[in-house]
Amino acid sequence: MQYCSKGHENPDGSKFCLHCGEKMEPEKNQMAVNQSIQAGITLGDRYLIIRQLGQGGFGKTYLAEDINRFRELCVIKEFAPQVQTAYVLQKAEELFQREATVLYKLQHPQIPRFREFFRSKLGEKEYLFIVQDYVAGENYRSLLDSRSYKGMYFSETEVKQLLQQILPVLDYIHSMGVIHRDISPDNLILRNPQTPTEAALPILID
Repeated sequence: MQYCSKGHENPDGSKFCLHCGEKMEPEKNQMAVNQSIQAGITLGDRYLIIRQLGQGGFGKTYLAEDINRFRELCVIKEFAPQVQTAYVLQKAEELFQREATVLYKLQHPQIPRFREFFRSKLGEKEYLFIVQDYVAGENYRSLLDSRSYKGMYFSETEVKQLLQQILPVLDYIHSMGVIHRDISPDNLILRNPQTPTEAALPILID
């Protein structure tokens, strides 16, 4: 993928941005994507990286162990924008810090709990990180793909149940003045019940 100076995503080889029309100049506007943080590295003398979970336009996520909390699993989101122009970098960092502020305010059983926002140096480079609780389960994109592969889909009853379970979460974040802007199967995880009596509920992430 290529990115213009405003952060819009375009297919490789694009001469102009499909969103804003800006002329694409990869040599001037882009640098190599940040290398992933390797498993086994400990961040902030506390979080032991196990593996990378995913990557988006402005960040990467890792599964880690919290050494200070009996090696509890947690998720670490790294500030790692793929576009490195000064303007986009500044705006992306502002949004990343705003995300941390928003997550700190949100307290809901269907939203991963915010743990920490911190900076850490690896070599000569300083990194920004957000730490949240880890949610054991499978996202709805994976569940849908598994069913599609077998020629199956979610039933009307299941879709209604999902809406009934996730709409109260959206109502809560809206009451806090927050809009998610990316409700999708990738950002909904069906949590594995931790006890026999606990319900399998969708968890809103990202």
